[in-house]
Amino acid sequence: MKKDEKKVLLDKIYEKITGLNFDDLERTYKELISILHEIPYFDWVGIYLVEGRELVLSYYLGLPTPHKRIRFGRGICGTSAESAESVVVKDVSLEKNYLTCSEDVKSEIVVPIKSGSDVLGVIDVDSNKISAFDELDKKMLEKVSKLLSR
Repeated sequence: MKKDEKKVLLDKIYEKITGLNFDDLERTYKELISILHEIPYFDWVGIYLVEGRELVLSYYLGLPTPHKRIRFGRGICGTSAESAESVVVKDVSLEKNYLTCSEDVKSEIVVPIKSGSDVLGVIDVDSNKISAFDELDKKMLEKVSKLLSR
């Protein structure tokens, strides 16, 4: 997909997301996951929420994962939660800290959901394509994360 086509697609997706009712977070998370999963290269989309020093898988679309609970610092999700920073992995096979969910997954992006300096959870997206995610994806997911933290 060309960069300008990708930008148009991500802008349309973000516009759909801004139309959600953020007063009912449970419903919002489910609808958000469904909307993000419409992006052709977003093969697995999930939201993990923080419980203590762990991330707990709350909502997802895609193949089942064995990773329902992830300690802070473990895997890409735990790394993002611990650092409170977004993490883009172009090729998961090169990451020592990657937690394998499916043999098909080639790249991953994780964006923390924060309130001030507190991490409330993460948005986790896997793709079956190498280098699927770039700065456009990161910026869009970070904007989505800000909507969830209000």
